[in-house]
Amino acid sequence: MANDEFVSIRDLAAHLGMDRSHARRYVIKLGYAFHKRRTPDSGSQLTLCVTSAEADKIVSQRADKGFLASTVVAVSDVGAFYVIQLVPDLDAKRLKLGFAESLEQRILEHRTAAPTARVLRAWPCKRPWERTALDALTRVGCRLILNGVFECYEPNALLERGEVFSSMLPQPDLRVPFAKISPLNPATLDAEDAEPQVAPDAPQVACR
Repeated sequence: MANDEFVSIRDLAAHLGMDRSHARRYVIKLGYAFHKRRTPDSGSQLTLCVTSAEADKIVSQRADKGFLASTVVAVSDVGAFYVIQLVPDLDAKRLKLGFAESLEQRILEHRTAAPTARVLRAWPCKRPWERTALDALTRVGCRLILNGVFECYEPNALLERGEVFSSMLPQPDLRVPFAKISPLNPATLDAEDAEPQVAPDAPQVACR
């Protein structure tokens, strides 16, 4: 950790592999109190800090639990919901449905065990929508085999249900903007971390 006396929440969050909001809650949960200091990465503004010794302990505690910033894996919530025909030459009704960040990578993975597998259809999707999409598409004429693999008696009807379901969803990469008062709004975090700007005292008017 840095040799300076204090470490800013921004710097600490980077070492923990978190954003500032999560890092701040994590530090408070561990029982540490923040100080307000000016640091090299905050310019002339006061920002939340911990001492260097506290920062070392916090990072050590995090590492002891098996979390390191260098091992944090970024997981995307945006990808595709796919319908893959696993063995079209043997059983056209056997379909694999699910979410994938990379459809190209997923079909390559399936082809290691099923070389003739092919993508029948795919739609833009968010990871949290996967369970709902599975239920919507397989609600009629399908029987679960295992791990997202279904026996579907009318594949074309399933694809039509997929088109209808997809048409009702927003673009998965769209984000609802944060309200100004939201604690998740970056501008709110900056305002909380920063020292309020105080206008200089007005010049005194001499009395005659």
